[in-house]
Amino acid sequence: MPRGIPVSLHDRKANLELLCQELEAEAARLTREESSLVERVRQAREQVRYYEDLLLQHRRSLGRPPTLARILRQLQ
Repeated sequence: MPRGIPVSLHDRKANLELLCQELEAEAARLTREESSLVERVRQAREQVRYYEDLLLQHRRSLGRPPTLARILRQLQ
């Protein structure tokens, strides 16, 4: 038998139970990470919408599409 593999059924069962606990903990960690990333994406999209609206307001207030440099000067 290869090294590191439990010999008895009891040892195999204990090893599988431990592995199962580790995998459940990893699944829970990944679920939390996924939730965090989904929230960050939502916030980023919200910021993009905000800045697109701000850019649109500036374009309307100027009467013509300004250059990017002009927009940046106004924002500073």
